Amino acid sequence: MNFFHWIHKSGRVSRLWSGMADVHTHLLPGVDDGFPTAEASLEALRRLAAMGVSSVCLTPHVMAERPENTAEHLRAAFEAFRPHAEETGIHLRLGAEYMLDEAFHTHRHDAGGLLVLGGRHLLIETSPLAPAEGLRETTYELMLDGYRPILAHPERYAWLDLSGCQRIKAHGCQLQLNLFSLAGAYGQQAARMATLYLKEGLYDFTGSDIHELSAYERSLTHLAPSAAQTHELTRLIANNHTLLG
Repeated sequence: MNFFHWIHKSGRVSRLWSGMADVHTHLLPGVDDGFPTAEASLEALRRLAAMGVSSVCLTPHVMAERPENTAEHLRAAFEAFRPHAEETGIHLRLGAEYMLDEAFHTHRHDAGGLLVLGGRHLLIETSPLAPAEGLRETTYELMLDGYRPILAHPERYAWLDLSGCQRIKAHGCQLQLNLFSLAGAYGQQAARMATLYLKEGLYDFTGSDIHELSAYERSLTHLAPSAAQTHELTRLIANNHTLLG
């Protein structure tokens, strides 16, 4: 069975993808470890449009390892790419995925500001092996400054468990699920934690975190949400659209 035949026959998954806004992607070409060229990004956007995706937030990595990825640089890359992407019919929004590392303070106070999604939402991440130093204090300060932090893919952090995730949520940080964690794309531990956090209703948004098209399509064929998971994912996907304003 080819991929497109599968996506149209897999009822729950195809319904989720209809009109989807994907709020975590690495589709802005040539700026991080995602898509290397505009041609590759455009092919991916065409495929996503054929699946039913309507909107995409481009969230390139901003971290100490990529000092060139300032807000000014990424805005220029976005403006250069956007006219070429119009033919795909997908609405694009620029944000970023900020690593809470030693460079974050510089980006936070840069004249170009931080790249936010709708309502001053800010997508953040930490190392998978250890929490960022002063994570609670940093998110609190961001909220005082009017930002609404979203912690990307908490299910992938080896240092985080259910009680820790609940504390982060209670302190005002929202949470974003990587959809393909449920399909085992990041290993069985991440799949277990994603299943648990989803069951507990801890997530606020969901995204693909797409870096490469074939991996996306392969993971999608392994995604088989239960009826309860589909109900919860439908809520998250509806929430996603609030980040496009």
